[in-house]
Amino acid sequence: MAYILLGLVLLFIFILVAVKVGISQAKPEDADSETPVIHKSGIYSIVRRTPRESISNHKPPEEEIRKYLDSQNEDLRKRPLNEGEKNALIEDWGALLEKNIMEIEKGDREGIEFYLYRYSGDDEVCERTIPNNCFVSREQIFKYPSIIPPFHLGCTCELTRYHGDEDMRDTTSHRYRRLFDQNNLPKLPEWKQILAKATTR
Repeated sequence: MAYILLGLVLLFIFILVAVKVGISQAKPEDADSETPVIHKSGIYSIVRRTPRESISNHKPPEEEIRKYLDSQNEDLRKRPLNEGEKNALIEDWGALLEKNIMEIEKGDREGIEFYLYRYSGDDEVCERTIPNNCFVSREQIFKYPSIIPPFHLGCTCELTRYHGDEDMRDTTSHRYRRLFDQNNLPKLPEWKQILAKATTR
């Protein structure tokens, strides 16, 4: 009788342990609904985490930009810089960075895999290394946040969601070119290069 009772107690303990293990293994799946990290789509494993948190490690803060501009008197074209132009450069930098981050966040909500580089104006600095309409994958943006514009002061380069067939063959058939292969990050423009917009003095 004692053996039967002992057996029942051990069986009950085993069932409790099994239930507890099952519950603890189910929790990470529940957590995924709050912070989705990886989704499978096409040929890429796309990471859907906003670059907003990590971008500060790759772009200079406003204080550093302002300090640098205080020491500069002209841009790359040898045009004198006044205080209004310096302030505009700082404002444009922040606005363009925010615009590109928001474009990526919108793309994540839509499941976008590819982003095109396009220009809102002349940009002789970026156009040397980043051709208009070349593309990067969302996975590359996750791995290398430094490829998010702006790249220099006065940059006009922008990321645009690519809404075509989410397939690499489709991007190449439209003569879009990838900016770089997976592990060969190109040399990006130095942020301290200045191209100021002409303003009324």
